[in-house]
Amino acid sequence: MTRWGTILTTALSLALALAAAVATLALAVPVYAQSSGSSSSTGVVVAVQAGGVKTVTDFNDAGTADLKLGFTVGGELGYQFHRVVTLRGTYSFKRSETRGTGLPSSLPAGTKTNRQFYGGELQLNAPLPGGFSPYLLAGAGAVTFKPDTTPSQASFTKPAGKAGVGLGYTMPNSAVSVFVEGSGWVYQLDRFGFDKTQFDLTWSGGLAYRFGK
Repeated sequence: MTRWGTILTTALSLALALAAAVATLALAVPVYAQSSGSSSSTGVVVAVQAGGVKTVTDFNDAGTADLKLGFTVGGELGYQFHRVVTLRGTYSFKRSETRGTGLPSSLPAGTKTNRQFYGGELQLNAPLPGGFSPYLLAGAGAVTFKPDTTPSQASFTKPAGKAGVGLGYTMPNSAVSVFVEGSGWVYQLDRFGFDKTQFDLTWSGGLAYRFGK
């Protein structure tokens, strides 16, 4: 199987595992959700978020090249079909600096490196009384990797898988909600003399608004 196939298979496996987990959780809480008087909510959802990002894996097996802690900003556009199910498209921009003694001359230490992640994902919610809603998500998309170097390095794009968890809170009598989220992206870095699967861990907080009932 190719690396692309491996990454996409991993993403699908994560999606199925998360779907099974959240389905079990959702079945365990309907009595509480009903007792809180909540009804099925549908509509378009838009969100913005910001936070931090860290590449958990090194670029090489020797552990002498990686990325420093960086920042991430992004947005989402989705549709909530039910209290439990939301489909969303996401985009995020992440920026970090390279570090280490194992970097090539084409990617020296301190190079500001941009990664743009975009894709689609399934979000499965488990609404609870009081407006809180833990959720799981899984999906797939692509990552565009672009170092800021002189002369300019060409960008490249790779398929990526994503999985994560979060907790949302909907304000009383409002379509506005706040949330915190942790997620991971997996993709293959096969440039600059490296060839290794990368795992980027992000944590963020954000604000969402739902148009609908």
